[in-house]
Amino acid sequence: MSALSLRDDTGFVRRPMELGPAKAAVFIFVEVECPISNSYAPEINRIISDYSAKGINFYIVYPESGLTADQAKQHATAYGYHCPVLMDADHLLVNLFHVAVTSESVIVGRDGKVLYHGRIDDLYVDFGKKRFAATTHELRDALDAAAGDRPVATPLTKAIGCPI
Repeated sequence: MSALSLRDDTGFVRRPMELGPAKAAVFIFVEVECPISNSYAPEINRIISDYSAKGINFYIVYPESGLTADQAKQHATAYGYHCPVLMDADHLLVNLFHVAVTSESVIVGRDGKVLYHGRIDDLYVDFGKKRFAATTHELRDALDAAAGDRPVATPLTKAIGCPI
């Protein structure tokens, strides 16, 4: 699994499963036209800012076939993403992690095992049904556990979003 390689939005080949000194890697799946993943951009950016210094690698993953690297780069810039952007048109990561919607998130530990798979938080109750504010923050809770070398209390949640 560590040999898995994908191109980023600059054409550079990355091996995101090779964590190096990082404690974990986080893959956040987004789509250019998905209003749910687009609405999560500010929270995604806060999470990246809060946890990058704690030994966590982050990747924004675009699973859209037909999306060009330039389009992904424009979208990532417009939404303020400051981490590597991976192009997954062939669904290597989608299939590996069984991701079904955007903005589903996956945390992988150093051993390559999935520590968390699911939603960012419970802001969306259902497709088209949103709370005023999230009441649980599962991705942050899982990142706290991963950064602290503790088991993730809730390793699987159901994400609400645009189908991939």
